[in-house]
Amino acid sequence: MSRSADDNFCVVTTTQKLTRAARELPRAAGLLALALLATVSACASTADGPPPESSYAVTVDLFSGRENPQVALSDGAAEQLYGDLDARAAEFQAAAEPPAPLGFRGFVVDPPVDARPVLRVTQDAVYSVRGQEHRKLADPSGRYYRLVLDDVTPHLAQDVRAALP
Repeated sequence: MSRSADDNFCVVTTTQKLTRAARELPRAAGLLALALLATVSACASTADGPPPESSYAVTVDLFSGRENPQVALSDGAAEQLYGDLDARAAEFQAAAEPPAPLGFRGFVVDPPVDARPVLRVTQDAVYSVRGQEHRKLADPSGRYYRLVLDDVTPHLAQDVRAALP
C-alpha cells in the first residue's frame, strides 16, 4: 500500500514535531528543576530568616564580620519577658552601654512597636535601651537569658547553638 503526498507530509511533519519536542524536553525539565529549587530555597530562607515586622525580633549578637542570625521571639515569651521587666522597672539602674567583647554579646530583643524598649539580654543582666539611654537590671540567676534562649534555640542553626554559652 502506498502513501499519498498528503500522508507523507503528515508523517514528516509529525516526526519533525516529535523530534523537536524530544530535543526541548531536557531544557524544559531543567527549567522545571530550577523553578522547583528556587521555590524550595525561598521557603527555606523565610522559615529561619528575619521575623515578620509584627513580631519581636531577636538578634543573636555573636559574630564579627558575618551577619548575626535573627529569629522571632514567640508572643508568649515576649509577654512574659516584658511583663516581668515592666513589674521590675524601679530596679533598673542607669548604666553605660554594655561591653562589646568578641564572641557572644547577648540577645537583642527588638519590639515591633516603639512603646517598648529594645532589650539586650545577657547571661547575668538585662539592658533596656531607649534612644541613647541604657538601664541595667542585674539577673544573676540568668532567668531572662534562659527564657529567651529556650524560646529561640529551636530556630537557630547548629553552629550558632554550639557557640552560645
